[in-house]
Amino acid sequence: MSVELLLTAWSGIGLFWWALSLSLAASAGKPPEAPPPQPKKRSLTIFKPLSPLENGNLQAVARGLESFISQLDEASELVLGIHEPDWPDVAPFVDRMQALYPKSRIIIVRRSESDTLANPKIAWQKVMAAHAAGDLWLWSDSDIIAPPGFLGSARAEFETYGAEMLTFPYVVRVVRRLPDLLDALFVNAEIYPGVLLLRKSGPVDFGLGAAMLFTKESFLKKVTWEKLGAALADDFVLGQALQPVRLSATTLETVAHVANWPAAFEHYFRWKKTVCWCRPIGFAAQVIVMPVLGWLAFAICHPFNPWAWIGLLSTIQVEVLFAALICRQVGCRLSLTALLATEVWSVCRVLFWILCWLPGRVKWQKKSWRTAHADSYSS
Repeated sequence: MSVELLLTAWSGIGLFWWALSLSLAASAGKPPEAPPPQPKKRSLTIFKPLSPLENGNLQAVARGLESFISQLDEASELVLGIHEPDWPDVAPFVDRMQALYPKSRIIIVRRSESDTLANPKIAWQKVMAAHAAGDLWLWSDSDIIAPPGFLGSARAEFETYGAEMLTFPYVVRVVRRLPDLLDALFVNAEIYPGVLLLRKSGPVDFGLGAAMLFTKESFLKKVTWEKLGAALADDFVLGQALQPVRLSATTLETVAHVANWPAAFEHYFRWKKTVCWCRPIGFAAQVIVMPVLGWLAFAICHPFNPWAWIGLLSTIQVEVLFAALICRQVGCRLSLTALLATEVWSVCRVLFWILCWLPGRVKWQKKSWRTAHADSYSS
């Protein structure tokens, strides 16, 4: 069999995956069935630690925070972690929230001390836990946007299905600037379909940082702050400790907010490298649905073979088309400029997959990690 036929068969496998991904994204757009209401609500604490603000800019997280604060009831509270230097910029927002939602209980925790754990987010969670009164804990990244009725449906789903932890898929629905495109494509086209497929297969053994709901009792019994705080992928480690984990029927929204193209590529690489560290076998298996890799190698080795370039360009167009359709299904419409940039993403996806297997570091919040664990990170 010729190389061209082998690569065409490989492209067929890739096409099947993209068609399946689009089908999964389309079916996920239907409203989930509401779990039966619970006769009594357990108390709930929502953890929202803020990263150090850039130039006092709350824009990236303000909408997400309000989407949670507006849903607080008499049995729930939100703990907001704020770095002391950021308080003057955050205080007006907090005052506005308390004026708009006077019945919502917002607990402000401010600190200026250095992190006591390698993972800065978990260092915050540990501090905030001392202020949490709820029987249920909901850890959620500060930029996550919750749909209306989310807190009620999440609690009902958790109580109904009895998993140790409930975690939530998420998507990007807005690409404000072109560098945001990499985040949107990674979340919507690379991660989301796989998560939806795993949801159909039953319980999983990982969490998604968008939101993780579990009991305080279970956490204190099965998790140590030291182990969790030593992990770059804290959501993965938490899910490993709190099995079984159920993937919710509700999809949340995150906001892409990278400063520029170098930051976008750095973020994209960190995400992929972390997946490679946590799930090396699964990450390696992605090559099955990456025919661009084969066509690219063929074109480089045989630059004067027209079929090599026809196959490469055709395969890229298929990926761009399906990525755009998946984004549209989740509510993210790409501009013409973004569509042209998606052509570059199709190749970058392959190149970054290769780079992830090489020794290298990733940066997160001014810290450099050589592996997924703190014994190999450098300040």
